[in-house]
Amino acid sequence: MKTNNIQLSLFDDDKSEIKRITEGKIYFTNQIKIPSTIADKLKSYNLEAYVNDVENNGLESTWNYICQFVIDNKDDLPEFLNIKNFGELYEIGLAAQDKILKKKSGQYYTPDDVALVMSQWLDKCDGDAVCDVACGTGKLILTYLDLIGYEKTRELISSGNLYLYDFDNVALKICRTTIAVKYGLDIADKINDVFCDFLDPEIKLPDNCKVISNPPYAQIEEIQEYWEHTKVLMDTKEFYSSFMEKIFNEAKSTVIITPFSFISGNKFYSLRKVMCELGYGFVVSFDNVPGNIFCGRKHGIFNTNTANSVRAAITVLNKSEEKKGFRVSPLIRFKNDERERLLNSELLEETLPNSYQVIDSNKKQFEKIEKNLLNVFEKWVSKSKFTVKNIISKQDTEYLIDIPNTCRYYTTASGRKLSRTGSITINVANEKEFNFLYCMINSSFAYWWWRIYDGVITYPVSLLNAMPIPLNLLSADDEKFFKTTAEKLLKEESKYIITKVNAGVPQENIKFPEEYREEINDRILKILGSELDGKAFKKVHSNCYFED
Repeated sequence: MKTNNIQLSLFDDDKSEIKRITEGKIYFTNQIKIPSTIADKLKSYNLEAYVNDVENNGLESTWNYICQFVIDNKDDLPEFLNIKNFGELYEIGLAAQDKILKKKSGQYYTPDDVALVMSQWLDKCDGDAVCDVACGTGKLILTYLDLIGYEKTRELISSGNLYLYDFDNVALKICRTTIAVKYGLDIADKINDVFCDFLDPEIKLPDNCKVISNPPYAQIEEIQEYWEHTKVLMDTKEFYSSFMEKIFNEAKSTVIITPFSFISGNKFYSLRKVMCELGYGFVVSFDNVPGNIFCGRKHGIFNTNTANSVRAAITVLNKSEEKKGFRVSPLIRFKNDERERLLNSELLEETLPNSYQVIDSNKKQFEKIEKNLLNVFEKWVSKSKFTVKNIISKQDTEYLIDIPNTCRYYTTASGRKLSRTGSITINVANEKEFNFLYCMINSSFAYWWWRIYDGVITYPVSLLNAMPIPLNLLSADDEKFFKTTAEKLLKEESKYIITKVNAGVPQENIKFPEEYREEINDRILKILGSELDGKAFKKVHSNCYFED
């Protein structure tokens, strides 16, 4: 059902009648009069009473009374109803009301530290109006307003340049109420709060605006007829990418956190192309093991790894006619105890290479490459005349390589079929090609290739097939090295077998000593003409960010 551009009053209740007016917006006309019995209850409100009210009276009705009570008693509030608790309380309320609805809506709540980093980047962006698209209860916009301070916030609101957008009218009311109570009820009417389907083409961002956003991450099950059927929408069928496209097109600058799949995923090519046509910026991407950007934000969703395992990216885009392309960080992996130190805007910017990647028909994916390894990557790709696909035999041969297709910290190759449910098995035609490919997969290069273009869970066969193979650069001495090394590793495979149980099924893998991998790295780097040694990939495999 199409949703019109709606502006919510602070004072509506769940039984209010809606009246359309000439501006084409909709206003709630009634002000809640809180009965004395309910007011007394709210003065001594607690979590048990709140959850009971949500379960019996619904989330919207409960929050209508809470918001009105907070407005009426803003200078004498019980600690439980302090506005700083509202985001958490709303999530708990969602959990009490409908977990499945929350999961399907694709909501991932932005932690405080991430919101601060995004706000710091937004503060550097150009734009007079400030918009939070998919604002929810306001974590992002409230963090940004805290950052710029009380006086600048009042100036922003008073000038009519603060905009909030969401399809959840309860969350939107909570956001507006919090801002109004914190920065002044006298200017609350200047807040532009738009209850809407953001993909409706009638919903427009204001001119000269900058946007901060954490959009919904759910797949689009049904494309609405009234939406603009852009190539990005039709290619991806994802809410987050469709929000990204519309925001990028209409805003002057943007800071947005989304899944990282748009960086290299094939179906997101049209989005990447649009980004580069519009301007420039950077993308910082994060792994989800062992630490996760959204960790600790589990109220209202299934409390499982599946619901909280998004690999996220923060994208900053600035519109420009002259400057194009994006600096893209490697996939950042961190431990939870490193989180406070890592989530620093200046430090994260240091992960970005200096070069800007421009997406077009000749280069269709962003590459997540460490700054110190960029030259190695360029040499590897430019000098290699073969790919894995070129040396695969269509028939079974005596030269078999079995590769576990789940990657966490390394890739391995085995000369026999491993006892596991997921692997890639390939055959090559001759001993020379076998020795080199077997060693290369047991080096850092195959794993790094996967991290550059994927890095989720499994290794796509098509991605492995596309990996460059510098067979054309091998000297007789190199061939001897790879023959000797392959024979050594093949002989020792059984010594380094590890078995883990996944869903009740034992899964074999091989974990060779780190020095074996570094020795192969060292040889391949020399073949490519790099002065780096085999330890240069240490961070690619590490389970932490900081070496100390």
